[in-house]
Amino acid sequence: MGCGCNKPRTRTPSASAGGKPARVLHRVVLEGGNGKVAFQTHNPQAAKNVAKNYPGSVVIADGAEAGGDQPAPDPAPAP
Repeated sequence: MGCGCNKPRTRTPSASAGGKPARVLHRVVLEGGNGKVAFQTHNPQAAKNVAKNYPGSVVIADGAEAGGDQPAPDPAPAP
């Protein structure tokens, strides 16, 4: 049997096309969010558990649905 290099393949749907949801990266940041990143994971519960071991650390979510543990950004001033 020959190889299938030139055989047309069907593409799997991407996250933006309604496939799997985008993964959110959760980071444990020291010194109230101004220090170094101590730990990062895609599991929010694991990030919260690790943050308990570092006094003054915060969990910051990056990605598609960020904002669970972060403060909301200040709104733009009205003209």
